[in-house]
Amino acid sequence: MKKTLIALAAVAASSAALAQSSVTLFGIVDVAVRNVKQGGVSQSSLSQDGTASSRIGFRGVEDLGGGMSASFWLEGALDPDTGNAAGLTFQRRSTVSLSGGFGEVRLGRDYTPTFWNHTVYDPFGTNGVGSSTNTFGALGSGATTVVRANNTIAYFTPNISGFQGQFQYAFKETQTDNDPNKYAGLRLTYNAGPLSVALATAAEGSAAANVNKFKRTNVGASYDFGFIKPMAQYTIGKFETNAGVDQEVKHLMVGLTAPVGPGLIKASYTRSSYDNFAGDANQVAIGYEYGLSKRTALYTNYSRISNKVGAAFSVSAEAGATGAAVTPGQSSRGFEVGVRHSF
Repeated sequence: MKKTLIALAAVAASSAALAQSSVTLFGIVDVAVRNVKQGGVSQSSLSQDGTASSRIGFRGVEDLGGGMSASFWLEGALDPDTGNAAGLTFQRRSTVSLSGGFGEVRLGRDYTPTFWNHTVYDPFGTNGVGSSTNTFGALGSGATTVVRANNTIAYFTPNISGFQGQFQYAFKETQTDNDPNKYAGLRLTYNAGPLSVALATAAEGSAAANVNKFKRTNVGASYDFGFIKPMAQYTIGKFETNAGVDQEVKHLMVGLTAPVGPGLIKASYTRSSYDNFAGDANQVAIGYEYGLSKRTALYTNYSRISNKVGAAFSVSAEAGATGAAVTPGQSSRGFEVGVRHSF
């Protein structure tokens, strides 16, 4: 009887070990002093997210055995300059996944495949005054899937000799054809050594009454030489309107990063041109990031947007800063100094 109990205890212990899971708390706090000059007004403020989006999250994984695992990811945005007065939600990412030799199946709210090239192949990512997304407008579409989409089901292929694919579909929540949450897209990547290349394309929904759909295709590439890392991205976005006059944006960014001691120099040039919508705009950005440790860095960024006739893009558009509006055809410039800590 005693041997039987010992055997049962051993089986129970091995089953518990097999199903053992781990949960990790992680996050970033990024705060900066920012000055923006546009519309003839100069405004200084305590801002955030100069190099990375402030966030807090929980992620966990459970070993299911046989090479399979289950995982979850809950990530919410932080507003460290105000303490997140509006309350914490997990709208940055909220997913559950099953993974194995077949790849990964992921369900929930997540980044879209066509978003990633905007941030991976930009020295400034999609944050701060230097981001190339400052001049990438959603035109008149009202699309809500430019960065993330709700109600998604996604499949990630295994990495095969550097090649990998991502496929995503978002279910709409209304019976209307122009549901803003509609999304169907894919991203194909190749990463081997210093070379990284990616192509993404998608058809996205729209909340605007005069727009049927938004089609976006972008490509990005980078090559790390060690002493310098050049990168580039190109995006074509086309809005099909009910009026028969399509709106189109062509968005090009070329940039680089270069390590200097414990620091990193960043620079980029962006050109966005629009047909049947806003005017064209150019942006020049330069920055420097100094690593105090693996988790903490000081940084400074500067950028200037030159708007053509009809365009009114702002370096502060992505940060939600208040102040004077940009006069169409005039410039907007921004400067920031901040600190970022990750945990």
